[in-house]
Amino acid sequence: MDLILSDLHSNLHALRAVLRFARRRAIHRFVLLGDLVGYGAHPNQLLDKVRELRPRFAVRGNHDKVCAGLEPDGAFSLPARQAADWTRERLRQDNWRFLADLPEGPQWVGGDYQIAHGSPGDEDAYLLHMREIGMAFDAFEGPLCFFGHTHLPGCFELDETQGRLTWICLQPGEWFQMQPQCRYLMNPGSVGQPRDRDPRLSFMTYDPKRRRVRLLRLEYDVHGAAKAILAAGLHPNLADRLSQGI
Repeated sequence: MDLILSDLHSNLHALRAVLRFARRRAIHRFVLLGDLVGYGAHPNQLLDKVRELRPRFAVRGNHDKVCAGLEPDGAFSLPARQAADWTRERLRQDNWRFLADLPEGPQWVGGDYQIAHGSPGDEDAYLLHMREIGMAFDAFEGPLCFFGHTHLPGCFELDETQGRLTWICLQPGEWFQMQPQCRYLMNPGSVGQPRDRDPRLSFMTYDPKRRRVRLLRLEYDVHGAAKAILAAGLHPNLADRLSQGI
């Protein structure tokens, strides 16, 4: 069983809840779709835990690049820029190097499937509109690619026998069976900053042998995460939105 995580955004309280879930179910393969940092108040503590995960597969996100100083923050909102500056100033050297060395997607996880942050054709692109999604299917190999970036859980299914592209809103807790004639782009949502008006953290488990995926939502200490953001002097908007899931 694989644990698929995206957009952790330095939210240590949320990651702890996910790792408790993983321990109870003896999950040992962790797959990270980028944006490990940014927004939240615990970049070093979160990265320490991420680096301990074995085996671990990961790609970089746009916040990872900016916080590592690899790209400018001109496209970010004011709260995001302030958080990126704050994070960059506080990253330990070993964690900075880990972020800077994260590869660009898409990358293979074993020989099973691929992972990307945004579109597999452009790691910074948001996959929201059907035209862009159709192009994204041409940019990766194999039947399945997990992606993040939008913080919106669900999946796009491309039926290659009928040429039909469909958005599927997955029900939390229920297994979704992938069909042999279809290819998939799957988004697990965000661990650290959900944006679908549900404040519960969001992630997926994937069973490669049975080719099925399950979306999961967990309660976590939202108040503690928000309190830490305010105590760090980060923009209060970053704390407020956690309880609203926006």
